[in-house]
Amino acid sequence: MVLGEPRLAVRRHRKVVVVLAVSIALALSGLGIESASASTRSRLAVSLNSDRSSAVRLDGSRVNGKIYVFVRNSKKLDKVDFYIDSPQWRKKPPVRTDKKAPFDLAGTASDGTARPYNTAKLADGTHTIRAVMTRSDGTTYTRRGRFKVHNGGAKPAPTPTPTATTTVSPTSAPTATAPTTAPTTTAPATTDPTKTAVPAPPTTTTAPPSTSAPTATATPPKTCTNGNTIKEGGLASYSEAGGGEYLIHNNNWNDNAGGNTVITACNYNNWYLISNTPNHSDMSVQTYPNVHRDYNNVALTTIKSARFAATGPRCTGCVYNIAFDIWLGSGLSHELMIWTDNWGQRPSGEVVDTVTIGGHEYQVWRSGSGDGGVISYLSTTPQTSGDMPLSEFFKDVQNRGWKVTTTWQVDYGVEIVDTNGKPERFDFNNFAITD
Repeated sequence: MVLGEPRLAVRRHRKVVVVLAVSIALALSGLGIESASASTRSRLAVSLNSDRSSAVRLDGSRVNGKIYVFVRNSKKLDKVDFYIDSPQWRKKPPVRTDKKAPFDLAGTASDGTARPYNTAKLADGTHTIRAVMTRSDGTTYTRRGRFKVHNGGAKPAPTPTPTATTTVSPTSAPTATAPTTAPTTTAPATTDPTKTAVPAPPTTTTAPPSTSAPTATATPPKTCTNGNTIKEGGLASYSEAGGGEYLIHNNNWNDNAGGNTVITACNYNNWYLISNTPNHSDMSVQTYPNVHRDYNNVALTTIKSARFAATGPRCTGCVYNIAFDIWLGSGLSHELMIWTDNWGQRPSGEVVDTVTIGGHEYQVWRSGSGDGGVISYLSTTPQTSGDMPLSEFFKDVQNRGWKVTTTWQVDYGVEIVDTNGKPERFDFNNFAITD
């Protein structure tokens, strides 16, 4: 499935469909400011079950029939206004206003389950749901989910009956393939990009060196010419020679600051992007362009390592991190990040340890405690290429209290906060997962 359509993660030719026909999706931060991860920020989610189980990120999903859309992590919200396909949403009334959690697009039944939204109301193609969220202190912010409806002109499949398992027959349930992306963490830049990138304490807001000149260019790299253009929200799939699908996804999952990011992809292991992201006051991650592979709750023991190679600009005013983003277990409750290169960001949470894995030293940052949350490994020296021993990181998070034994998705990309309002290029090549 080579796609140029909006979807969260760009993958290879073979589309991996998860149990109940849902693939899991997944990234965020600021210059000296803690980033919020998917596990801590409210966002739009979609499920095929009325109990909201096995939910994935709405943005980038492919759906049909009846679905259940709701706001995840909504404890501090007082109200949510939902808009569907309303570019002038500030001037129009919402399709629904919900003033009590859980905040469901189609409303909540008396027994606490979500009411279904029938996608047959929408034409086949790409649509957008925007949620305007009002916090208990009166402040507001928005989250947007772009998704594709594909009912094929036929009547939607019957709503699946909620079950304790996560398996639903594809013939009786709508499909909802979700992307990656997700939330991520950030660390401060070093005073010299050529030296060890050791992040400062959480209160430090060290910026990249002012002597570094922007290195933006819109010229395609020599290694990738005449590639597929993937615009924001889009994805494409590619197959590796030995079998297996990868997806390249232009995942502008936040995108509150505007700007534009365009990917040019010749293959899953040969692509680059040009991003022009303006300065913005909240210094949050705007987009996570990435290559990834989806897994159907595959045992962690089957995934050994991942080959990677990526380079980013050393530009004044830029803020980003290049990182693996891996979703473990189910329910998007365990996010493992491995930062191979960092420029001006700081991971979520706080430093809890320093470890050496695969011959490289990492600071261990943790947000949350116990069995869940976000654990980020920040390499204390930039790694532009190598073979990442993923199995060793899996063992380490399990030793830190995570009881997960399976994975849903392995991503590698760049979390972009800011390119100082100038076009900057990031190159990715030589990527492959050994499983």
